[in-house]
Amino acid sequence: MFEVDPLACPTCRGAMRLVAFITQAAVIDQILTPLCTRAAHAAHADERSPPSTRAPASRGTARAPRPFADAPPVP
Repeated sequence: MFEVDPLACPTCRGAMRLVAFITQAAVIDQILTPLCTRAAHAAHADERSPPSTRAPASRGTARAPRPFADAPPVP
């Protein structure tokens, strides 16, 4: 059983029908290559270095965290 019905329209949930099967490898490659390229690019777009574990040398003592704006006052 599918979690998502592959033959249900994602917009209106109406029934879709198969129109054709693509069996030629060259045509499949032409369709999938741009999709794979975009997916790979999107996956790497958010990559960055991890935060530094060293404290900055010019800073003094650590500040206490500020409470949330809607938090009750601390006694």
